[in-house]
Amino acid sequence: MKAAAILLTAALLLSSCTSSYPYLVTNNDCNCERFVFRDSEGRFQIGVSARYSVGDRIHTVMEFEFRNSSRLPLSLKQAFLKGSSLNIHYEFNDRFQPMPYVVIPPSGTYMLTLEGSDVETTDDPWLKIAGEKVVIEMKGMLLGSKPLAPVILTFRPINPRLTP
Repeated sequence: MKAAAILLTAALLLSSCTSSYPYLVTNNDCNCERFVFRDSEGRFQIGVSARYSVGDRIHTVMEFEFRNSSRLPLSLKQAFLKGSSLNIHYEFNDRFQPMPYVVIPPSGTYMLTLEGSDVETTDDPWLKIAGEKVVIEMKGMLLGSKPLAPVILTFRPINPRLTP
């Protein structure tokens, strides 16, 4: 009985330390926890969501679900992704990085998860959430052999310390 109480207490303490909070995607007049980018011709879409947790550093997870609705393959082989954070110093902040060497077949989907943590520690990491903004830019994607316009997404975190 005592062991069960100790395990329950430990589980509650650990779960309270690892709470995560959503980012809002603020594109196209939307403040959404989940956003779907669609190209103008409806050939592909990217479902986007992101969340963060605060420990001794900020840790962020972003998920992208690519859906190819066209009759041509959607290629990420020549694509690059750049994340630019206003307040948080991620390892690859403001630098384009190659996307996975993947081709998404017609009617196919592909999940991409990005994770990153602040490389700097501060006494109060919550201060970095105030006014934070992350901009993701994807460029170099191909539909068949045609290049697609860059996709730019803006994220702002929900700050539970400011929410009533």
